[in-house]
Amino acid sequence: MNCLESVSASSWLARLELDFYLASAQGDGSPASEVLRTILGHQHVGPLRIQKALYPEGPGLCHAIIVHPPGGIAGGDRLEVKLQSQARTQALVTTPSAAKWYGTDLPVPATQKIEIDLRGQLEWLPQETIVFDRARVTSELSIHVAETGAMLGWDHLIFGRRASGETFSTGCFTQSLRVKLSEQLVWHDRLALKGNDPLFSSPIGLRGHYAFATVWAILAEPQTWTETLLETVRTQSPQVAWSVLHPRLLVGRLLVEPLQLKGLLAQAWGVLRPIVLNRSALAPRLWAT
Repeated sequence: MNCLESVSASSWLARLELDFYLASAQGDGSPASEVLRTILGHQHVGPLRIQKALYPEGPGLCHAIIVHPPGGIAGGDRLEVKLQSQARTQALVTTPSAAKWYGTDLPVPATQKIEIDLRGQLEWLPQETIVFDRARVTSELSIHVAETGAMLGWDHLIFGRRASGETFSTGCFTQSLRVKLSEQLVWHDRLALKGNDPLFSSPIGLRGHYAFATVWAILAEPQTWTETLLETVRTQSPQVAWSVLHPRLLVGRLLVEPLQLKGLLAQAWGVLRPIVLNRSALAPRLWAT
């Protein structure tokens, strides 16, 4: 049996729908003082929801915190997130803690499906994902970005809990990440790892690492990743291997120890944010807790 088997009808479903849209926010009462506020509408089914919408950087940018109260995902569970944003909206989505994919003896995998339809600005910045030994996981992330859309995103994975003496020796993890720009598929990244997979130690694989991350940055049209911008990113975030996969899409890879991941990802985000979103890097307070 493998991680692509169908999920049973009795599995636990958690679904969250997010809709970012614009509304007027009054300033001092004069027409000239009117500003636009990004509002978050959301609906949920099951234990996946928004903790709170925050505005630490002003009304234009909405910080949304996704919480999963059970604290982990067990075999057979299904997580679904659908996110839409209107043009000119600005949103940052993060989580309060690591996602945990628990080990299981069930023959069906836990699944996660995330669909993003983006016309505004979005920062998709969940905290790390820990894949426990014996976990069986299938994860899909599909991103569609319109001409007006811009995005910063990351995904960081840790296999096993080495501090507790646990390795990822059994189980399987499959992941698909797709990016469409203006209806054109420009990037499809696929990962398939099983317990004690030779790719963990292979020199053309993870080279002995069990923690790694992917970062992506998408510019709104008509901006493109020029050689000058690429050199700026590589100079200021040298630990990440950066590649331009499309004139609007920059992708970075990072292979490090788990304790280094957060700091290096935050550094890369701090370099990219002013370029992609024209906004200085002010880290969410949640990341410091």
